[in-house]
Amino acid sequence: MLALGAAVLSGAAESRGEAREEAVARLVAQANAAAREDRLADSRDLWRAVWQLDRSQVAACNIGALSLRLGDAPGAVRWLSVCKEIMRAPRTPEERALHASRLSDLARARQLTGEIHVIAPAGAAIAIDGAPVQVEGERPIPVAPGRHLVRAVLDGQIATAEVDVPRGEAREVVLTFPAPGAGAGPEDAPAGAGLRAGPTAERPAAAERAAVPTHAQSPPRPRPDLVAGGVGLSAALATVGGVMLLGAERKDEAGRSYAVAAGANGCFRLSRPMCRESASAYDDARLFRSVGIAGLITGGAVLAATLGYTFYPRGSAEIAVSASGVTVTGRF
Repeated sequence: MLALGAAVLSGAAESRGEAREEAVARLVAQANAAAREDRLADSRDLWRAVWQLDRSQVAACNIGALSLRLGDAPGAVRWLSVCKEIMRAPRTPEERALHASRLSDLARARQLTGEIHVIAPAGAAIAIDGAPVQVEGERPIPVAPGRHLVRAVLDGQIATAEVDVPRGEAREVVLTFPAPGAGAGPEDAPAGAGLRAGPTAERPAAAERAAVPTHAQSPPRPRPDLVAGGVGLSAALATVGGVMLLGAERKDEAGRSYAVAAGANGCFRLSRPMCRESASAYDDARLFRSVGIAGLITGGAVLAATLGYTFYPRGSAEIAVSASGVTVTGRF
């Protein structure tokens, strides 16, 4: 009887295995057909279904490559990182070329994204911009460049933090909760991202809040040539920055056009001439963008310095501290 039961269980397991293999083969064929027809989103969804049945490197690599072609750079980083971890060592020229192509895709996707290192108490549910994410050890979470809201929830407590993540850089967010039994008075600092609450100054007594004038010696008047030069330099830097950013957008469009012209499979093989042109255009776009952003930032700093120099209080200046607040008077 035991032998018969074991045989029945073995046969059922084999039957389930064969059915799973048939389902995987059918999904792979459908995914490849969708890719040939340029239905990239459908192909990615089918490869995700394959991944649910068979966590193979082929599924992970194809999901990552398709995510990059669809413009989902954070998704490309996630899946191509998994692809890199489980990819076996290449043994043939074709496998070596495919391996190099996947690593190139991963490097390109990382240049288009930022990363957030989330540090939170164990068991906390983490969400970024309202979407749940899984924090795996010290592995960073790829995100699109820009400002993001990170939230942790644990036992009814919520900690949030906003973080600005530049392109190609990583930021760390530490989410903490109040210790059990801690007071919840108005002077307690709320849960947040590594925030430290400074001491709160007590209001002075009424007798001590009398106005206390302080006279400052007036500085010399601003030099017109320095003001004009600062404004002109700021405008020139801002113009150069704007022109370089426009050039970066055009280079990005050229890179995408070359990639599309390479064929239905895109730039999986960087040895193609169109793919080399695409990579060169993307490199130029990154350079133009870096120079443009630097120009805008420098121009803004020059303008701020010029305005500060121009409108600094001149002549007799007076600072008065009273119960209603702080009053600064002077000739500008």
